[in-house]
Amino acid sequence: MFFTTYRNKSRKKITWLGICLCVLMTVCLACSHDKEADLPGSEAVLSELQQTADLATTELTVRKLAIYDSSKSERFSWLRPSTWKYGDQKCIVPVEVTLKYGYDLRSLTVRDIRTSADSSLVVVRLPKPKIIDAGYNTYIDEGSIVKMSTGLRSEVGHELIEEIRRKAYESVLAEDLTDLVGDDIERNTQTLLVSLLHTLGYENVIVEIAH
Repeated sequence: MFFTTYRNKSRKKITWLGICLCVLMTVCLACSHDKEADLPGSEAVLSELQQTADLATTELTVRKLAIYDSSKSERFSWLRPSTWKYGDQKCIVPVEVTLKYGYDLRSLTVRDIRTSADSSLVVVRLPKPKIIDAGYNTYIDEGSIVKMSTGLRSEVGHELIEEIRRKAYESVLAEDLTDLVGDDIERNTQTLLVSLLHTLGYENVIVEIAH
């Protein structure tokens, strides 16, 4: 009888233990399901990213010497007295241009956002980075400008100096300088987007950047 009673009690303990485990697993699965259900889908992730708009991740400063020489930039015509210049104007102007590289997240589409079936992973695909903002120094240090006039030519004035600076700025914008900061852009973008998407509940984030 003792042996039989012990077995019966053991079976009861095992039965109750099994029921408790089943209930616990059910609760855990339900909690996990609710947590996954709360995670935003592709469209919600896209909407969140687009609210960020311009994502500037890396700054590059370019220093350039803009050189002006009237003998090379002005045309002379015997038929037009207004082109007769008695002497030359030369000028060297230092220009500092600041470029901010990153992404316009408003250009992303839902096709650029992928989430896994169990909502545990989000993948964001970005295009090549571009210049988000650019400008050049507004203050002019007159002591840093080199000016020289020959003959009867007047000294280079403020208006011409501004034109020289503007053309230097435009020449910098026309250059492709992303190779100088490409690694920094990718690394900084990864850090910023992973941090942002973590706040949305995603623990696994992959950022793909076009090259």
